Amino acid sequence: MMTENLYKVPESVLVENTNEVASFYVVSPRKFLILFIATFGLYTLYWFYEHWRQLKTRTKENIWPVPRAIFSIFFTHSLFRRIDKAAKVTGEAFSWSASGMATVYVLSEVVQNVCDRMSAKGFGSPYTDILGVLPIIFVGWSLFRAQKIANIACQDFQGSSNNRITLVNILWIVLGSVFWLLIIVGFYDLFIGIPEFS
Repeated sequence: MMTENLYKVPESVLVENTNEVASFYVVSPRKFLILFIATFGLYTLYWFYEHWRQLKTRTKENIWPVPRAIFSIFFTHSLFRRIDKAAKVTGEAFSWSASGMATVYVLSEVVQNVCDRMSAKGFGSPYTDILGVLPIIFVGWSLFRAQKIANIACQDFQGSSNNRITLVNILWIVLGSVFWLLIIVGFYDLFIGIPEFS
């Protein structure tokens, strides 16, 4: 009969370190603003997709990043709460309201979509045309604030790991410039009128 070795070092159970750096999409403030403004907010779709994709990779949760990016207004509060919680774990000082910024984003998107639909049907034009564009300022502001907190959560405060403008970014900027041109031409035609040549 074998007896237990009293001098044997007890086996320990390895516990996953919960203090690891959080995994969210990191991007520098400068690059965020360039891509958001240049693409007239279309960057928002990619921004949400990347945050959810990286969360899925790290947490192994059953998250579908594409639908959460497309229907972002239904998942914004959840994402912002996760970012806020992860940033607080770092112990860094920051000031923002995750719920408040998420609400700003959602309301801005709703107003923008309603105005776009009204404008497309000719209701309230040109006022609905203008109101359809203005909410993008608040969309950008809320996402910019969330990105800064996400960078804190990932302990890359300036987003230096994703600061460089890549070739793909340049292609999106070019496409966004075409979109900007169409918007400017549309507003010019609406308020001044493009002369007809016979």
